[in-house]
Amino acid sequence: MTQTPSTFQRQIFAFVLLAVLVFLACLLGIITRPLSYFAFFWPTNALLLGLFIRFPNLKNAAGLLGVFTGYMVADLVTGNSILISLALTFSNLIAVLSGLFLFDYARSKLSINHQNVSLLYPHIIGVTCGCFFGALTAITVIPHLPHSFMLVENRWIDFFTWWSGEVLNAVIILPLILAAPSWQKIKHATHLQNLKQIRVYDTLPFLALLLSIVCTHIFYGPGALLYPLAALIWAASTYRLFNLSVINSLVALTLYHSVTGMFLDEVNSSYLTTIISIRVGLIILALATLLLCVISQNRRQLYQEVLYLANHDSLTETLNRRSFVEFSEIALKDRKNRAISLIMLDIDHFKQMNDQYGHYVGDRALQHLVSLVKSNLRETDLFSRIGGEEFIILLKNNSLSETEKIAERIRRSIAETPLKLAQREPITLTVSIGVSHSNLPTTLALQELVNQADQALYQAKTRGRNQVILAS
Repeated sequence: MTQTPSTFQRQIFAFVLLAVLVFLACLLGIITRPLSYFAFFWPTNALLLGLFIRFPNLKNAAGLLGVFTGYMVADLVTGNSILISLALTFSNLIAVLSGLFLFDYARSKLSINHQNVSLLYPHIIGVTCGCFFGALTAITVIPHLPHSFMLVENRWIDFFTWWSGEVLNAVIILPLILAAPSWQKIKHATHLQNLKQIRVYDTLPFLALLLSIVCTHIFYGPGALLYPLAALIWAASTYRLFNLSVINSLVALTLYHSVTGMFLDEVNSSYLTTIISIRVGLIILALATLLLCVISQNRRQLYQEVLYLANHDSLTETLNRRSFVEFSEIALKDRKNRAISLIMLDIDHFKQMNDQYGHYVGDRALQHLVSLVKSNLRETDLFSRIGGEEFIILLKNNSLSETEKIAERIRRSIAETPLKLAQREPITLTVSIGVSHSNLPTTLALQELVNQADQALYQAKTRGRNQVILAS
């Protein structure tokens, strides 16, 4: 018997995890400071915001203490004074916590459809405003400290430099955390059989992006921001959100490095205003790509839902008559199939049950039957509701004796599993079943096979019901 972790253990885990992650992320940002100035890439705040949104259990007192510890230790071991370290830590915490508060507030107030672009609105509001308050805190406090790298007269340039950098970092990091699949999905996606299903065509958008990234290093300049635009649009309409987020982050970082590399020789106000412009351009490019991906993904999902509704019965979620005929005709013509069997079944005395118990119970009975029948079928079998209480099943590559055994198993399963309803006595259902079979190729049309199964079903009804009859 496994024991659940205690509150104290969860607090210790949150403290250690966040302290280590923040410390390492801060070191990465500090290492990327050009000429000991603003960081080229500061992933810490976006990483924290993403973790707090996705794993709310980390938001506790010990977790916040771990965050504070990670920020302070990283600054102190890299040479900052205690006052500067405290000011930087305070500014970063303001950015993360205000962003988290505004995200939660926007999510509670906005009308959000989880299958819509509106799902992104709280994230955009939280990130934009959180970074704003973090930058405002920094320019309010840090320029007045001794040995500060910020000057009072340059505080508004420093504000926009800080704010634009934080938003860009969030656009690069946050989607990776929020869209990351679970471990089970990763194992399923990396399974050898699933990897074999990847088509060469699916890799083309990624190859086009690699080519555009190479071009940014060869023909670098301000116009390099637009080199990957067409490839990003192609990728956004092809890949899922997490895959696109990985690509988007790599492209944004590469472009950022390529374009800003021209201006590193002079770290002054001209450099900073240029960097702000580049960052804003990258933010717009990355956000537009993410929005396009969400819209494209929603469109594909909506198409699948409409297609499913067009092909299935709304009550029982079995195939409707039209789609059953369409898929059955394909099965008859498929050279891989050696035989086709049809099982037609009808609930005995269904009209009497409807009259006695009402149509709600009748609907529950249909759903109950469908659940039992599906448990006896393979994924490749076709199962359809073709009338009020009449169903038909198409089996591929079964012998007549195998089909008869499956039909008998279905009949027995239904008869032995009563329908249980709240505040009612269990209701026992029985079905009459007719079976037809043909080896392929055959000159018989689908309708003839259906007629044979229907005649066998009629014989089962006239012989006393609750039995399986094979078509002669």
